[in-house]
Amino acid sequence: MIVSKPQPSTLLSFTLFLVITAIVLGLNLQVILAKQAAWYHYLIIVLLVPIGMFVLYKIFIRYKIIRMGNNMIEIEYPVLRQHEKYPIKSIVAWRENRIKTGKNSTYQQLEILFDSKKRIGIGQREHTEYKQLITYLTKKAGGKKTAGDT
Repeated sequence: MIVSKPQPSTLLSFTLFLVITAIVLGLNLQVILAKQAAWYHYLIIVLLVPIGMFVLYKIFIRYKIIRMGNNMIEIEYPVLRQHEKYPIKSIVAWRENRIKTGKNSTYQQLEILFDSKKRIGIGQREHTEYKQLITYLTKKAGGKKTAGDT
């Protein structure tokens, strides 16, 4: 069974970002409540709250663990307490997108589309066991692979 989850370094960096965001927001709220606020204190709050909420949602609330094995794909969202199981036969298409991000580096993302219209994306730098997932899908659902971006 292949188990893929977000990299610890990714979670650590986003946690650090959220802690710094919370500290900056707290300090600005303190200044605003003390009635000594300048216009930029309001601007900081208006900018940081949506960014912080987006990161919190995408990284921590939508935290997913993907298990592949025994001709099944399991997607678990521990924070939302959701668990979905799909047989390999329910894959409509999958592809690996490769985007060149510099002279020597590329960003790779695996996208899987199921017959229930559910789509999941797994980034190479964000998730563990990425290569094993590609190998497993190539072996079990190789005929459903579509051309990816380059």
